[in-house]
Amino acid sequence: MSGDSIRERLRKQPFESFEIHMSSGDVYQVRHPEQALVTGANVYIWFPETDHVASCSLLHITGLEITEARQRKPKGGKQ
Repeated sequence: MSGDSIRERLRKQPFESFEIHMSSGDVYQVRHPEQALVTGANVYIWFPETDHVASCSLLHITGLEITEARQRKPKGGKQ
């Protein structure tokens, strides 16, 4: 995964929450563009509720998944 593709996702307007999937199976949610910082080889994700920062190597990121799209899907029945 390239840092540029994550930066692009963070700059997207309007911002859409997304998950970062790691090769270890860990999944990190990014709910706000200021919650993540992309450097040359890592993405740092801050979790304000616990004041924890996760360091994610770009080499171990297997994918990104938009989470707002899942939240907008109708729950049962047709629209």
